[in-house]
Amino acid sequence: MQPQEVGVTEYLANLSVGTIVLIAAVLTLVRLALVGFKHAAARSLAELAESLIIASVLVFLVIRPFFVQAFYIPTESMEPTLCGHDRGLSRTGVMYSDTCHDHIFVNKLAYRLGEPKRGDIVVFRAEKKADIERRNENVLIKRLVAVPGDKVEVKRDDKDVLRVFVNDAALTEPYLLEPMEERIQAEYATRGPITLAQGQLFVMGDNRNNSNDSRFWGTVPRDRVIGKTAAIFWPLNRIRFVR
Repeated sequence: MQPQEVGVTEYLANLSVGTIVLIAAVLTLVRLALVGFKHAAARSLAELAESLIIASVLVFLVIRPFFVQAFYIPTESMEPTLCGHDRGLSRTGVMYSDTCHDHIFVNKLAYRLGEPKRGDIVVFRAEKKADIERRNENVLIKRLVAVPGDKVEVKRDDKDVLRVFVNDAALTEPYLLEPMEERIQAEYATRGPITLAQGQLFVMGDNRNNSNDSRFWGTVPRDRVIGKTAAIFWPLNRIRFVR
């Protein structure tokens, strides 16, 4: 699943640094041009321009790069935790009666102060190998199931249920949409255990049967992680902290 920055809110939240600097420069010129006017309306506009300069610099050049960023969920691979589907028949063959796309806040400070932990829902910039068709470095969102030093394997348990084993113990995963099915294209941790080296992370979608994840293209380098998913802020009926 690729969280995209689309729509008005995401477009504004993800403006480039160059665009923000240009906007701040224009607002500064407007502020300077209005300083000499004594009319109340001119003074109000000057104060508004000054407030916008301060707000844009604070939000876009301080908060966004180091603290929080907004993303939009367009696909189904993290359902039911994060929804991303349109009404009707989806490309994965599921029929939906509604349209639901979560908008999330990602905490970019979390992994500056600590390391990713198993169970975290992480946003990262994937390597080109994760995009078979276009070979783009897409921004993806997945659940972290194994960290450096872990031995991870996808195999059947004693009840013949396909599960994820970390360090020889089956994970308890109540967040999954449905039981996992085998995928012949999956080659990482599905044909025997793999042990993660320093700086390697193994990620999977909660919608295991419709997720392009580490099973198909391998581990995520630690330095490509953008942040930890913190909360859903839109739509209103889905506002909540994410776990």
